[in-house]
Amino acid sequence: MRIVQLAIIVWLNISASAYAGWFSPDNYWECILDNMQNVQSDTIAEEVVSSCKEEFAFHDRIFVEKKRPWFGPKTASACVLKYGKHVQTEIGARYIQSACYKLYPNE
Repeated sequence: MRIVQLAIIVWLNISASAYAGWFSPDNYWECILDNMQNVQSDTIAEEVVSSCKEEFAFHDRIFVEKKRPWFGPKTASACVLKYGKHVQTEIGARYIQSACYKLYPNE
């Protein structure tokens, strides 16, 4: 019985780490995209940026692989249109644009 319990615990730990990042951002730029949607003031946009900087190290802002998703936006332009549609602040829109061009190909 203990072996079965141990096997379940090991399996849950392995599967949990395999899905890390599916429901939360993996890096600074994803944090910006996730939290900047529908921002309506520069003050809130600056707070989003500040909290993402606290959550992710400087290294995570510089070295990021481009996404090749199966679903959602495929290019940086499509990303900007999707995530920036309801942002009503220039700062928020600029950060969304930066995040999209950092995460997605320019094709």
